[in-house]
Amino acid sequence: MDQTWRRCSSCKKPLPFAGTHWVCNVSTCNRPRLFLTFCTVSCWDAHLASVRHRDTWAEERKSPTAEFWQKVVNGEENWPPRPVKEKEPAKAEPKVSSGPKVVLRRKSES
Repeated sequence: MDQTWRRCSSCKKPLPFAGTHWVCNVSTCNRPRLFLTFCTVSCWDAHLASVRHRDTWAEERKSPTAEFWQKVVNGEENWPPRPVKEKEPAKAEPKVSSGPKVVLRRKSES
């Protein structure tokens, strides 16, 4: 079985399964259809010449294992994996005081 997960979006060097790669923090570069991946920060930096990012950085990521990737190909898993959100505890209802309401009004100009 080939040990190449993807190729670098800049230099086309093979990226191995369960290895380290870099991605752009900008969401449009990380969409499933485009999903840019880079072997080094300098390859990530090279893609900045063709895009107009205002505030950007490279994020280090770990490639999936070959077994996990096979599940993605078979449609059993999603890529990129979505973080599991923990349920937040229910918020207590704010207490409403029964005191007098204060209403501020602007004086009419006459």
